[in-house]
Amino acid sequence: MAKEEYVPVTGDDWYQRRREDAEGEFFRRVANQGPRKGDGGGTRQGIYMFTASGKLLAYKNAGQAPEVMRDVLRQGLAEWKKLPAAQRRPGAVRVEDVDRLDRHYVRTPPAGGLILSVFARALDRDEHGALCDASCKVGGGNEASRDHVWLTEADWKSLVPADAQKGDKIALPRRVAERIARFHLIDNTRGEPPFWRREDIRTLDLGLTVAEATADRLRLRLEGSALLATDPDASRAERGYDARLLGYLSFDRARQRFDHFDVVAVGQHWGEGTYTRGARPGRTPLGIAFELAAVDAGDANVPPQAARELDAYLAQ
Repeated sequence: MAKEEYVPVTGDDWYQRRREDAEGEFFRRVANQGPRKGDGGGTRQGIYMFTASGKLLAYKNAGQAPEVMRDVLRQGLAEWKKLPAAQRRPGAVRVEDVDRLDRHYVRTPPAGGLILSVFARALDRDEHGALCDASCKVGGGNEASRDHVWLTEADWKSLVPADAQKGDKIALPRRVAERIARFHLIDNTRGEPPFWRREDIRTLDLGLTVAEATADRLRLRLEGSALLATDPDASRAERGYDARLLGYLSFDRARQRFDHFDVVAVGQHWGEGTYTRGARPGRTPLGIAFELAAVDAGDANVPPQAARELDAYLAQ
């Protein structure tokens, strides 16, 4: 139904409720017909079914079980069919081209940069002690979350050692290591997480080893560890993540681009944030995977959640 009966579109309420342009005004006009009117600048988060003219047909606060969302989709369709035929025919509404964008709330990937997809998942141990998917009673906590890493052209070029020889070792550039640690080694499986502060980085030791160096290709092994905690004594920290990282990168020297970037972080996570309640008690396994974004998949340009504060996110 979502694909065939609707025109699906997604946007981040944090941007949409702030932007001062036609798109922001349209969003707020639709949202204000529902129960969340954003009083005092508050959230208008939700799933909205609406017409091209901006008439709200149905609303749900957030993603629910499939059968719940089917009912909301059906509700929207039922309301649509109640409208006069003249309002439902093709061309009944003319959508003008947007002539102005509020650049304060537009995020575009860095020119010449690199985009990684990030997936985090709560893990558990099976009867044999092997890692497996975890069950979680809160929201989508037992499903994989999704985000993106943005690396600038200077960032990814700093990962390619000059005159590399097999066996060479280099430290992962600090600006790249910190961006990954602070904004992506996080538990966002149940909602919007608090990001790590720079002072929450207790240890961060990530390095690259040249596994292969030929005229055409450079293969790198990324390995190391990270300890992030809200207290200098991790045993007393309310929230933390103690992880090992391992991955492999492949750089095509002829095309001057990475064609593989596969990294996994696995470790013990504990604690929760304001919008990530319902964490499992104690320290539990959390896995985070990084891979090159599929640029033809349509979602590669969705900005990292932390890019709301873009300067801080890309800080060198």
